[in-house]
Amino acid sequence: PYCAYIRTLSLSGLLECLDDIRSNAALRQVFFEGQMQDFLVLQRGHEPAPSSLQRVPPLDNAAIVSKCAESIIQYAKRLADSNSTAMALTHLEASTFPRDVLPTWLSRLGALRSLQIQDGSILSMEAAAAITEHCPNFSELICFHCSSDNAPEEMASFFLALRPHTLQVFEVHSRNSLKEITFAALGTHARSLRALEFRSLSASAVRAIHVLSECSALERLVVEKNPTDTSSPDVMTGQELTQVAGWVSNCKALRELEFHYVRDALPIVRQVLQVPEIHLEKLVIREFHIPSEEITKATWRAFGRQKQLRSLCVSCRDFYIDNMFEFEYPELTDSICHLHNLTSLNLMGSYVSSDDISRIASALPSLEELYIGGDLLEPRVLEVLGRLSKLTTLAITSLTQFTFDHLWRFAQSLYEVGNRRINVELLNQSHEYKLTADEESRLDALLHETLRGTFAISYPNDPDEVHGVDFSDSDGNGSLGYWYSN
Repeated sequence: PYCAYIRTLSLSGLLECLDDIRSNAALRQVFFEGQMQDFLVLQRGHEPAPSSLQRVPPLDNAAIVSKCAESIIQYAKRLADSNSTAMALTHLEASTFPRDVLPTWLSRLGALRSLQIQDGSILSMEAAAAITEHCPNFSELICFHCSSDNAPEEMASFFLALRPHTLQVFEVHSRNSLKEITFAALGTHARSLRALEFRSLSASAVRAIHVLSECSALERLVVEKNPTDTSSPDVMTGQELTQVAGWVSNCKALRELEFHYVRDALPIVRQVLQVPEIHLEKLVIREFHIPSEEITKATWRAFGRQKQLRSLCVSCRDFYIDNMFEFEYPELTDSICHLHNLTSLNLMGSYVSSDDISRIASALPSLEELYIGGDLLEPRVLEVLGRLSKLTTLAITSLTQFTFDHLWRFAQSLYEVGNRRINVELLNQSHEYKLTADEESRLDALLHETLRGTFAISYPNDPDEVHGVDFSDSDGNGSLGYWYSN
């Protein structure tokens, strides 16, 4: 009876459920029994198999999800109409939508604000027309990918068919073929756009993002070049670089800025950081090219002016020792030490010395997340890190030679300063300093039971390890997949 008041309808979990049960005849029978029989759709050319057969015909997951969504939306609309009210649904999300049915759904969702889809190519001019006519508050579009051959033109048509200056958020989280024509169409929403995220852009598309120069109200900007794209040069011309830097620097409300695999990121960031009105809270620059000494030092010095910065990631793996960016500029360390509001610092893709880490940890007692990369990290660093009472995540890929006594004193220091719920991960411990099983168990117990945290350690070059990695933590599960996410 409350279906009309649903605000968020997310169907991705349903798709995952269907994937889980696709080959289990017993579970499928339970799932699609009773009234759910009407939602069973098999892939074309397949018929229901006799119960005696082991092999079950494949499900048409997309059609099932579509049918479920249609049923929910139709029912909610009918219920709202019968009560003379409007549907409350503001966020619609699913991995797949039928291109021909989507406009009909949208026409029923008068309160819709946000649409999240897997493939942006399903968005047609008809869908945009339905939004324009029936969804006056629509403002957010998030796509997992937009990679079809005609995606640039179709997305451009979609943006142009929306009411001008209404879209506030547009994100593409994976592969895409967007290009200049798409950016130009996005410009019709220049006054309303607050967040743009472009992942896996081609090199030519990155060089064309200056077309968005009228979008100066941005609060968040993420630009990622596809690191595997070698179809065209990824170095901007002087004019392109000037245009991009000028555009981003003109976004006075900018709070989050990320450049991934953009070779010319450093001079752009330098100009942005020098604008007095811009106060960033998050800054990520990954896999950039080191320009002249003058520009590099000026950029590092400019970091220190961003006093409101709470999250910082600096990573460059192309040009220096062991494929890592050498942390050789004291200007960068000096600037980081002045960022007293910093809670998350990711230097895992950098070559950081023990002295740098000691200085930074001493200057930033409010750090909550710290990711460290580089060569040998000396045990004395643990003494400084052990004073960080708010630290919840410590992940180190630097070579470490910590003994059990080093780590035990470190954990005890954390307890004495009131630290709780810390997760410690040492991913490059020398096998020559391998802890015994009893020592790992004692450390794990100390962090888990006393500090309510976790402890994980691995020995990548251990000749005694068949798989090369050994993890030990409180629940037996290690994780390697998130260090560059912030």
